[in-house]
Amino acid sequence: MLGVPAVARAVRTLLASGLVDRVVVLAAPAQHRELQQACAALPVSVRAAGQHALRGVGAHAAQRSPGTGSDAVATASVQEIVLLHDACRPLAPGALAAAVVAAVRGGHGMAVPVLPLTDTVKRVRAGVVTGTPDRSQLRVLQTPLAVRADLLPAELGGDPLDVVRRHTAAGGAVHTVPGHPAAFAVHSPWDLELAELVAEGTIAL
Repeated sequence: MLGVPAVARAVRTLLASGLVDRVVVLAAPAQHRELQQACAALPVSVRAAGQHALRGVGAHAAQRSPGTGSDAVATASVQEIVLLHDACRPLAPGALAAAVVAAVRGGHGMAVPVLPLTDTVKRVRAGVVTGTPDRSQLRVLQTPLAVRADLLPAELGGDPLDVVRRHTAAGGAVHTVPGHPAAFAVHSPWDLELAELVAEGTIAL
C-alpha cells in the first residue's frame, strides 16, 4: 500500500499507541527474511510462531498468519498485558490499541474492538435458508486485542482472534470496546484496492 508493506503498517499501529517500543513478528521460518526486510527500519524482531513463541520477550513483543497477503501477525506486550494484532488489518488506528489496553488495565482479562453487524445474515442448511439470527446481538471482531499475560495460551496460532474463541469456549469473559471501520481485514483484491484508497486519502472511513 503506497509502497509500505501491510506488516509494517500493522507494526506502526502498535508503536503509534505509545504503549510499546518494540514488536516481535511471529511467522513461519520461510517468511522470516521477507518480514525482516519489510520491517527493516522498525524496532522489530522476527520469531517462529507456535508454542511458547513469546518466551523471554519481557515487556515488549508481536505476530500474523499466512494467507491474507501480509504474512505476519503483530503482538506486543505492555507489562503484564499482551497486544495481539493481525497484519491483515494494516489501517487500524493506534487508538484501538490504547482502548483495549485501558480496558484490561481497568480489570478485564481480555478486550477486543467490535463493530455492529450491518449485513443481513441467514442460517442456511443444504442450500436452503432456515432462519434469521438476531442481528442486534451480533458483532464483528477486530484487532488489536489486549489480553492479560497469564490468560495467553502456551501456543499462539496464526489468527489472534483465535485467542478470543478459545477463551470464550472455556467459559471466559471478553470485554468489548468500540471498533473502527478502518480496522477492516484485507483478504481480497477488492479489500486491497479499498485499503489503497484509504491510505492515500482518497476516501475516509
